Amino acid sequence: MTDTHRSYVGFGVAGNFAGHLEQAGEIRDFAALKTSGEGPKGMFPFHLPIPGHFLSADPVSSSSLALPDGAQVQGEPEVALFADLSWDASGRARIRPTAFAAFDDASIRREGAAKISHKKNWGPGSKGLSQDRIALPDGLATGCPLDRFRIASFLGRDGTWRPYGQDSPVRGYTLYGPALVEWMEQKLSAQADEGPLEDLPTLLSAAGRPDRAVITIGATRYTPLGESTFLEDGDRFAVAVYDPELVSAAELPGLAERPASREGLSLLVREVRRT
Repeated sequence: MTDTHRSYVGFGVAGNFAGHLEQAGEIRDFAALKTSGEGPKGMFPFHLPIPGHFLSADPVSSSSLALPDGAQVQGEPEVALFADLSWDASGRARIRPTAFAAFDDASIRREGAAKISHKKNWGPGSKGLSQDRIALPDGLATGCPLDRFRIASFLGRDGTWRPYGQDSPVRGYTLYGPALVEWMEQKLSAQADEGPLEDLPTLLSAAGRPDRAVITIGATRYTPLGESTFLEDGDRFAVAVYDPELVSAAELPGLAERPASREGLSLLVREVRRT
């Protein structure tokens, strides 16, 4: 992660936007979970600073997407939270969101993977994180700045930008705000190894319980293009988390073509390159 020298952990929330898991062909992975049904299914790691662990490489880039040879990869537009972590006397995790940014949780579509994390980190350039951070002075308290924002994404191919994910309000997440923070704290404190999910307390202990995290809170639904199109060498992929009162949706393709900082916008644009 840029501008940091201390270790951090990276986690994602699975199934927090209705319909995404079905479009991604992953809903069957969660069929046997006790928590199956409406709402997010659990959390998964995408980066763990544990020497020798397959998730130890920092996968985040703000400019490039490394496409593994022979793999089918889809972009996943999301909001990422920057958060401070702490633990109380009982060992329960506490999460304090401090900022947010656009994120691409690009994933390998691999049938039969035992864990979600097996499809998430194949080295540097696996994940995308915008350098445009927007502060959350009061975390995800009701009325926080993030409440106003929307998430959009675009595929740049053959000289044009086309919508890849459905333009969606952040408040459209199934679980959001203080309830999401409380749910994530419970998962980091107690999630067990079950189905595609992993024992998070044990992994956090092995990582030395870092005091910072990047937590992505769920991918939006795809457009028909996004649902049927894998990324290719030479593509560009953009994720915009934007305040529609300050940035119009019609401006986004042009801003992706010529990226620049803008109030009310966290923009990520990555060049796709086959490794």
